This record gives sequence, structure tokens and C-alpha cells, in this order.
Amino acid sequence: MSFLNPDLVTFELRDGEPVLSLAVEVPTGPDEGWSLMNRLTVCVVDGPGDAGYLFPRLGGPGGDKAPQGWDEAVVRAGGSTVVFGTGTQNRTLFAPSVD
Repeated sequence: MSFLNPDLVTFELRDGEPVLSLAVEVPTGPDEGWSLMNRLTVCVVDGPGDAGYLFPRLGGPGGDKAPQGWDEAVVRAGGSTVVFGTGTQNRTLFAPSVD
């Protein structure tokens, strides 16, 4: 599990669907086995084996980095789409929510 600087994480709602963009090296391995723990102060995108990312949700001058409606969208979708990488090198998968 790696701790991510909040500047490397973007919370978005795209057409009402939650999307997390993580500016990290694109992970290898299967799409299955990823999950999202979404909390008010911290989020975890946990992957298979040792893969995973922990990052704060609160911080900076704006307070919550997640847009209004984020929590409801995560509940409705049962998780979030996660985009790993930057530029043309990226990988997208769905991480279901866990409690």
C-alpha cells in the first residue's frame, strides 16, 4: 500500500458517475481484486497483493477534495471508476465499494 500525496488524486463526477484519477505508475495485474473504501477523511483503493493506495480526502483551502454528491454517487454506483496513470499511458477499471 502506498500513501499518495493529495495533489496526485482527482475526484470527479462524470455524467453523475464517480471517477478517481490517480497520477501514479500504471499498475500491472488483473482488473479483478480492486476495491474502494470511501470515507469522509480518507480513501483507499486496494488492489490484489500489495497493490493499493491510501490518500486523504480532506485538505487544502477547499476542504473536501471530492465534489458535492460524490458520496451519493459512490453508493449508487456501488464503487468508483479508477483511472491510473497520466497522459496517454493509463488504465481504467471499476473498484467496488467495501465497508
